[in-house]
Amino acid sequence: MSFFDQLFNPLSAELPDSKAYLDRIGMEPVQKPDKATLDALILAHQRNVPFENLDVYDVGGDLPIDIPSLFDKVVTRRRGGYCFELNAVFMALLESLGYDCYPIAVRVMMGATRVMPISHRAIVVTIDGVRYFADVGFGGPSPQSALLLDDLSDQPSGTNVFFFEKDHPQGTMLYRRVDGGKETVLLFRETPADPVDFIALNEYQSKSKTSGFVMGRMLNKVTETGNITLNANVLKINTTGGDAVEKTIETEDELRRALEEHYGLKVDFPLKMD
Repeated sequence: MSFFDQLFNPLSAELPDSKAYLDRIGMEPVQKPDKATLDALILAHQRNVPFENLDVYDVGGDLPIDIPSLFDKVVTRRRGGYCFELNAVFMALLESLGYDCYPIAVRVMMGATRVMPISHRAIVVTIDGVRYFADVGFGGPSPQSALLLDDLSDQPSGTNVFFFEKDHPQGTMLYRRVDGGKETVLLFRETPADPVDFIALNEYQSKSKTSGFVMGRMLNKVTETGNITLNANVLKINTTGGDAVEKTIETEDELRRALEEHYGLKVDFPLKMD
């Protein structure tokens, strides 16, 4: 095996144990890799594996994105992660279950007035010749099911409605319906990326002082009634059709309790409180 094979092959290695992964997200063994099962996998993942950047913000250092390391983190140690972690290991799960899929490189466009740099990873899944967009690693308003990639009509998913437009110079734009209008969410080209393409992107997002993930703590988990976010030390519990409950966390012990209670996270490293 060449040096480069040793270095890069783990990025697309087979999943060590699909049953353990399914147990992690509360799913029974998969009988058929169809659309209904894909939707169930996405929602179960979003409700059981939080989006979180604790290793980037609170710990620092290297953030491996090879499949054995990600399986250990997400499944064995029951942690969460961000897009380069979660969508990588989730795609490995899908492949182990018989799905045909590939990764895509994505630009996050929420609140943007110009084209943003590529900073996200998502998945295209093909079932019986039909392509779907899937994402379990976005900390924003992510679709809670697979979206038909070649359907430009409105597609309800969770508490939101999404739709695609394909006339942007940089590729396909995913929008969310908001108050009768539309909000840009994600922008991407539909051509396959390779796992090696995310090495440099992950290095920047996990280490650069200009990366939002380095500058602030971000957590999000989907719930049956909405979602729970933690930005810096502000915890917000959002419910559909209800007022959000917001609380500022004052101490590290209180933060640890919030991480365990709301996200199922038990960590043994120091947590920043500034």
